[in-house]
Amino acid sequence: MSPLHIVVAMLEGAGGGRLQDGEMTGLLERARGALARRFPDRAESIMISKDTQAVIAEAGRLAESSGEAQVLPIHLFNAALTAAVVKEELADIIDLERIAARFFVGAEPATSSSPDCATSPSRAANFASAADMVVTQGATATVGQPPNEPPRRLEGALRDYCSDLADQATDASAHPFVGREREITAVLETLCRKLKNNPLLIGKPGVGKTALVSAVAARLCGQKVPPRLQGKRILEVSRLRLLAEAKFAGDIEERLKTLLEDVQRLGDVILFFDEIHTLLSAGGAGGTGDVANLLKSALSKGQVTCVGATTLAEYYKYIARDEALARRFSTITIEEPSREETYNILCQTRRSFESYHGISIDEEAISLIIETAERYLQSRSFPDKAFDLLDKAAAKAALAGRDRLTRDCIAETLSETTGLPLEIMDDDPVARLDKLEDFLGSAVPGQARAVRDVARVVRIAKLGLELRPERPDGVFLFVGPEGVGKHEMALGLAKFLYGSSRKMIEFDLSQFTEVASMSRLIGAEPGYVGYAERSGLLAKAAEDNPHSVLYFRSVDLAHTVIQQFLGEALEQGRFTDATGARISLSNTTVVMSLSPASASTRAVHVGFFANHEEQPDAHSTGLLRATGSLHLRERGSGFGLAESLAAAIDEVVEFQVLDRPATERIISERLGELQARLEAAQPVSIELDPLLVSFFAERLAVERKSLGQLERLLQETVIIPFTHLYLDRHLTGARRPVGIRVEGGAVSVNPICT
Repeated sequence: MSPLHIVVAMLEGAGGGRLQDGEMTGLLERARGALARRFPDRAESIMISKDTQAVIAEAGRLAESSGEAQVLPIHLFNAALTAAVVKEELADIIDLERIAARFFVGAEPATSSSPDCATSPSRAANFASAADMVVTQGATATVGQPPNEPPRRLEGALRDYCSDLADQATDASAHPFVGREREITAVLETLCRKLKNNPLLIGKPGVGKTALVSAVAARLCGQKVPPRLQGKRILEVSRLRLLAEAKFAGDIEERLKTLLEDVQRLGDVILFFDEIHTLLSAGGAGGTGDVANLLKSALSKGQVTCVGATTLAEYYKYIARDEALARRFSTITIEEPSREETYNILCQTRRSFESYHGISIDEEAISLIIETAERYLQSRSFPDKAFDLLDKAAAKAALAGRDRLTRDCIAETLSETTGLPLEIMDDDPVARLDKLEDFLGSAVPGQARAVRDVARVVRIAKLGLELRPERPDGVFLFVGPEGVGKHEMALGLAKFLYGSSRKMIEFDLSQFTEVASMSRLIGAEPGYVGYAERSGLLAKAAEDNPHSVLYFRSVDLAHTVIQQFLGEALEQGRFTDATGARISLSNTTVVMSLSPASASTRAVHVGFFANHEEQPDAHSTGLLRATGSLHLRERGSGFGLAESLAAAIDEVVEFQVLDRPATERIISERLGELQARLEAAQPVSIELDPLLVSFFAERLAVERKSLGQLERLLQETVIIPFTHLYLDRHLTGARRPVGIRVEGGAVSVNPICT
């Protein structure tokens, strides 16, 4: 059922003599023809379109505005005439507003089968008042507008390139605007100024700049403004329509010139340029900014008044550097609403989502949406991220046939948005974190103290008990000899916290020994190739994977300037890349390790002091951090780190040299992985000798090699002989058994005869 069905039903059921003239008969025939074209087939079931839902809601608003206790045919008919499909099909042949008033004023009771719908003289007056509120052919009927004042239509360049923001503000499907009284007052005060009366709204994407201008347009529409602004209207300039099909040089400038002349002639129009920076560089040869020059000239002479909206980075990039243009505007900063303000906004707008999706949304669901959006979507801004999550979750619930928004729908939506596994969000965080030490202990055997130190910091962060939640969920420095499990610990953290070991992103800081290499982390500086592109490795990693482990290897080899940058970024929980974008690190976990050469010099005693006997109580760096006896200068000098980077570390985790049982356990796991790889790659079944574990452990001890050299040893003793065995065609045919044994103090790889 579309709005056209409502119009046809009203015209067919009118009766009497009102359809005797050709105008009304032609209207009915035109509506029937539109229905036949749009719905040629007979449906087996009836579905209410989104436009029809909006029409019904608008009819209720018209009834309330006219003082009626219930919706009458006049309200439903007038609301149907505002629908886009009706205006598209009928508005070019007839004045819909005049037809609405003529059709129902003095209507007979036969218009409806209900006796309550009988038309009285008082209702006829109300009908006429309601008819004056109809939006027709792009004109906006203003709320509270005097009944005898006709709606103002858009003509000429205004019709071609603009749309009335009051249409959006008064549309039945639009969200009610909540709060922001300070910002609305600031915009109205700026518009009332004699000089520099052009507000420029600056704020992060998603904070509601465009919605704020729509709210101001509604204020102007409702006459709830100072006398100086009464009668004004805000028209949004469409960049797409302004630039469309501009084939020759000067076309865009000519269009804008015509638009500004029409605005100057009318005198009651305020232009709104959303994302104004995208328009300022248009036009001219090679984009020399002739549009900006035209607009600058019009603003300087006071011929037009305009409102602009842009982000802080784009303001400084495109507007602030042109001082003559920048001083024509009065900047108004639009801050992100707080968590409490966003909650109030969602509570007061949830009815529109309930009506649209056909489900119930309670306050508990809204609280959960606010909480999860703040925790997992920190790179985006309120209220946009909360609206986005609410809309997606409500759509998922409606598609699943549920009658209310549940916690499961919100969790599933958040999992799809962030890429985090659903079980991480479904599990009780306390119960899940209780398993962290066991998980890390199995991933990194023999490092019980390191596991305990890591788990302590992570547990505090993930339970929301940290003193500064904007910082990363743990900043660790892993120290210890090579091959003791530092890399495996980072992989285990990524798998447990973020669902996959692929959520660990590595940076080898031994490649960042020069100051110029800073551009590789945050992007190219202005004037260099790649500026304004997402070329920074750290910026892209943190923006594309906000929930991940960032692993910085050989951090002591990085240049001091880079170490200082990392220290400040980790301390603040964010940094600004070369393009001016602010990147958040609050949902990441950061792990740093020292270079192999630096670690080997501390293999006997890993700590902060050259002589262990001088500090007998300094057996644990974690203990020193806990007692506060580890001073900033000692931490920086002990590991060759910049003081700012050392100060950002939450825990220095000391990895011990592995004992024999832990070493054999790791070797056994690696042999099992090797067996699985060989059987998957070739048609063989591998039988491993139990003596292999002790053989490789003894070999590593004798050659004084760490577990980091185990892969090279396995390649020399197992993989290369297996390759020769396959090349000699001993394994042709069906899957053959192959034994890997210790024989005569060496490893042998041979087929097993059956």
